[in-house]
Amino acid sequence: MLRAIIVDDEELSLKRLKRILSQSGEIEVYDTFLDPTEAYEFVKGNSIDVAFLDISMPDTNGMKLSALLHALDESIDVVFVTGYDEYALQAFELSAVDYLLKPVTAQRLSKTLDKIKKMNKGVTIQPVIEVLLFIGLKIYRRTQDRVPIKLRSPKTEELFAFLISKGTVSREEIIDTLWSGLEPEKALKNLNSTLYYIRKAIGTSFIKTSRNEISIEERSIYCDLYEFERLLKQIRQGSKKHSEWFNQVETLYSGAFLKGKAYDWASGKTGRLEQDFIGLLELAARLHIDQNERQQSLHYFERILKLDPLREDIHQEIIHLYIELGRMNEAYRRFGQLEETLQQELGTSPDPKLKALIMKMMN
Repeated sequence: MLRAIIVDDEELSLKRLKRILSQSGEIEVYDTFLDPTEAYEFVKGNSIDVAFLDISMPDTNGMKLSALLHALDESIDVVFVTGYDEYALQAFELSAVDYLLKPVTAQRLSKTLDKIKKMNKGVTIQPVIEVLLFIGLKIYRRTQDRVPIKLRSPKTEELFAFLISKGTVSREEIIDTLWSGLEPEKALKNLNSTLYYIRKAIGTSFIKTSRNEISIEERSIYCDLYEFERLLKQIRQGSKKHSEWFNQVETLYSGAFLKGKAYDWASGKTGRLEQDFIGLLELAARLHIDQNERQQSLHYFERILKLDPLREDIHQEIIHLYIELGRMNEAYRRFGQLEETLQQELGTSPDPKLKALIMKMMN
């Protein structure tokens, strides 16, 4: 399915087009933007196929944004959307796929989608395999039956996991990481034969090789790591946070990265991903506090403590939420748990101000 963005400074028009595109079943609306500059920054870090651009926008109009996007990636198809037809000739001079007049209708949009499909020869890249890295390493063929794929050996699994994690990596780095103890000629031979067994088990379409590098065609793969990192970037870049983004992140992070696999090269990434996840959980919790949804905040704070039980600041957040919710017994019990944990693990005591609050509350 083609990935698209919509850029329009009129929110109603933007929502209307997003709804029609989503209902078509042929386009995945990757994101929407009221600000052209935010759209441009997003495309810098994310691959898209189609951009639906309003022409009349302040500062950076659709024509200018089109040129900026094509400077990043010439393959992006551009469709201009506007309330005026006076720009039609200029739009086509800029090699736009089509030119839509507002209000856009589903019938008119279907013709645009037909043009896009023809320009792409009617073929879109569909994920052929599914790779899950947050629960160890699991690979499935993306068919109706979701058939598991088994690789030949532990080293084949490790090379596959390394390639998926890196995306693009030099042959030299692979050898230094996975076969550092071997003579260069033998290490290269092992790399080539191991790569052969990966291709034999999974297929050749998603692995691209050159003399110096090996890369993964990421759009041919559904990978929980890729989705997690995409959402992480989306949340960090987005001026407005959406609770559904955090729900998706929580579903994706089903366990530690490559859990159960003793890969030395993965340890640093495992720690970074866990810290990224904890940061997102904390962000989600504070989003719900701002929205006066304390119960949801408690959920995210509790998830943090499962990963990092010594976070005294998070324990305090939970205690304050219990107090605000009138759940005094739970606040007192949580304080006791915090006191015991800090004493056992660190030989310290909770913040005296928190203890004074608890004592005052219980009197």
